[in-house]
Amino acid sequence: MISQALEPFLDLLCITTSNELMACLKERVLQLGFGRFQLRLSPSRNAHACNHLVIGDFPQALREEYERAGYAKIDPVQLHCMENVTPIIWSEALFSSPQRLNLRELALAHGLEYGVTFALHGPQGQFGTLSLSLEASDIDQAQWLIRRQMGTLLMLRDAVLQAALRVMAPMTREVPATQIKLTQREKEILRWSAFGKTSWEISNICSCSEANVDFHFKNIRRKFSVSSRSAAVVQALSMHLIQI
Repeated sequence: MISQALEPFLDLLCITTSNELMACLKERVLQLGFGRFQLRLSPSRNAHACNHLVIGDFPQALREEYERAGYAKIDPVQLHCMENVTPIIWSEALFSSPQRLNLRELALAHGLEYGVTFALHGPQGQFGTLSLSLEASDIDQAQWLIRRQMGTLLMLRDAVLQAALRVMAPMTREVPATQIKLTQREKEILRWSAFGKTSWEISNICSCSEANVDFHFKNIRRKFSVSSRSAAVVQALSMHLIQI
């Protein structure tokens, strides 16, 4: 059920400061069996560095060298996240080209060999990444550990994005987005989705067709500018449009 999977992360939706987000996220990362993490979010892909939100415990020397060398332009993980919403698991094969070999060696020098990165795409064009590292004996074990918890990690991603958007808002001095309006039917359908119901189950509960339910979900995702139902649930909860 979505509500059960999301419950451990609901406190993230109440966070308003970077220090709170750092402490809460570190606790969740460790509970999930990961080590270090880094959250980066900016108002857009081309935003000035001073507007970036950067939270985590990746080594400072690693971050400084990454920025100094301009590795973001060739980093396969970063490039993947800019064009995709799917997570990407770190592997040696990603850094096989000579140009990227130095980036791989830099990560290894700081103990970051295995992990996963999630793309963060905000409703007003915000862009960022959430990276989690873990210890594993080899890539096969790393992939197994990550995939075993992928559903929970995707919930964490959605909750973290909402918390980060709230924390970053004062930094960008942006006017708050217009309140999203949902119809009563959309709220009803979204709430049942939060409890883990499928389109077919919701159609029976609400006495309508499954196609009608999917139509409402399409409108809901469009209003929130998200690509998944779980992300819509997180946004609705953070804006107190629904309760579970």
